[in-house]
Amino acid sequence: MQPTLTSDRSSSAENAASVAAHPATQAEGGTRPGRQIFTGIELGRGVAAALVVLHHAGNIVAQPRFFGHEAFGSHLERFHVGVDFFFVLSGFIICWMHFDDLGRRNRLGNYAQKRFLRIYPPYWGILLPLIVLYQLFPAAGIPSQRDAANVVMSTLLLPYPLPPVLGVAWTLVHEIFFYAIFGAIIVAGRAALWLLPLWTIGIVAAQAIGDLPFALSFVLSPYNLQFVMGVAVALLLRRWRVPAPPWLFCAGIAVFMTAMLLPTPMSTHPFWGRVVFGAASAAMLAAIVEHERKRPIILPPMLRLFGRASYAVYLVHPVALSLAVHGASRLRPDVPLEVVVVALASVAILAGIAYHVAVEGRLVTLFRHLLRAASPRGMS
Repeated sequence: MQPTLTSDRSSSAENAASVAAHPATQAEGGTRPGRQIFTGIELGRGVAAALVVLHHAGNIVAQPRFFGHEAFGSHLERFHVGVDFFFVLSGFIICWMHFDDLGRRNRLGNYAQKRFLRIYPPYWGILLPLIVLYQLFPAAGIPSQRDAANVVMSTLLLPYPLPPVLGVAWTLVHEIFFYAIFGAIIVAGRAALWLLPLWTIGIVAAQAIGDLPFALSFVLSPYNLQFVMGVAVALLLRRWRVPAPPWLFCAGIAVFMTAMLLPTPMSTHPFWGRVVFGAASAAMLAAIVEHERKRPIILPPMLRLFGRASYAVYLVHPVALSLAVHGASRLRPDVPLEVVVVALASVAILAGIAYHVAVEGRLVTLFRHLLRAASPRGMS
């Protein structure tokens, strides 16, 4: 049985690329500003993950071998813009949490370990069984998912011209690249933050050139602008207060929804789509953080779980959808396609929450112990 959602690149105009910020990036508990938990952001991350799940659920049912028709008038094709919010969120969280580490080289190891534990163990928990599946059953997947070099690069989340073995991991490749850049800024100090505006200029200038070879197309992808937007929000909020956050949030969500629902959706434009959705996400993010600095948002436990599980949902949902659609395709033909899509998306989200509760934390704990044991201090 083949997980059919091999890559966002094959189904939308995101080809230039995102977790995703990504659902992988979370604020961590504590008292100082960089450690504050913003529950509104947690909910936003969950909603963004649900948008991506619905996008893929719509794509998979539309495949000829399953239902062969698009649900909801093909509007779900536009829901991939959840990754735009994730990228902006990633830039914000990393800068917000680690700004005080800039220029402190002794903090680089702690930064790298936290980023490693956040991304890799839960990812490997999904990827490695897929690699084994594709090797044992050649009919499953596509040839690139058995390509040895691609398997290695996918495992390490390094840039590669082929789609990764777990298709949605293309967002994580960008995430790791941004982590590396911010790690270099930690070593170099705050003055190196000027690298980010220079990176922005390079991305904008690249739009006038047209098609670029792979390495440059990755480094100068418009999606990388959104990391810079998130960093800008963090720097702004460290120095100033944002006036009228409810109005700013409403403006951000209005722009986001309008751009998503235009007759010719802005989401399909590889550059301006990233600018518009990134700017709208930045506005919403700034508004949420400013509001919660004054008045924390209290969410019911289930909604908080939904937000915390967003990374697991993002990782698990392609496989869950692929498995569930085979059963759904055997339903009576009079079941409305919209019901099928919502049911598939619900199953995928619940599967991700189950992975978060039962597996994700255990994998992170296991690798944390392994890292401690491997460190000089742990071995002494």
